[in-house]
Amino acid sequence: MPGGRAVLGGLLVAAALVGLYYASTQAKSGPSASWVVARHALPPGARLVADDLARMPMDLPPAVAARAFHDPAVLVGATLIAPLAAGDLVQATVVVAKPSAPAGREVTFTVPRATLGASIENGERVDIVATYGTGGDAFSTVVMRQAIVLELSRGNSRVNDEGDVAVTVAVDDPNDAIALVHASQIAKIILVRATGAAPITGAPALFRQPTK
Repeated sequence: MPGGRAVLGGLLVAAALVGLYYASTQAKSGPSASWVVARHALPPGARLVADDLARMPMDLPPAVAARAFHDPAVLVGATLIAPLAAGDLVQATVVVAKPSAPAGREVTFTVPRATLGASIENGERVDIVATYGTGGDAFSTVVMRQAIVLELSRGNSRVNDEGDVAVTVAVDDPNDAIALVHASQIAKIILVRATGAAPITGAPALFRQPTK
């Protein structure tokens, strides 16, 4: 039968092993990556600059990590479409990235102020719907899908006011630019907020008022 010293020695060895295991698991349980967060409170429509962003160590579930960012630099110039409090994780669902191509096209057109939703901000994505003709011959179609709004010149007013609002959008495809310019001259244009909507592929459908 082991003596008291042997038992004590065994307990000390076991305690040391437990301590080493605890220290190892504690080290492994720390955050494995750093993610971009808001350095301070930011309102919707804010154009992000480097001082707005910080990195914070944290572990994220895979589904959340897929929408988060490691590098603040990739977000500089992007536009917020939802408010962030200080320390909030910046996710792809709350930002619209700046157009990446420096030579990208821009088209400016006007829409009636009363038709422009108050929730649409700079940086949002919109579907641009044009209605051609009048009466029974009128039809509507989507001229552009998921266009990025670069600027809304509506001053201090929001909705239900007279006059027009100038809207500038980014256009990558020159054919889309021509179609949008044409629509702005002969059609009535409505912006449909599409931020966060799933992309749609295929040719846009035409809508006509059903005949009775």
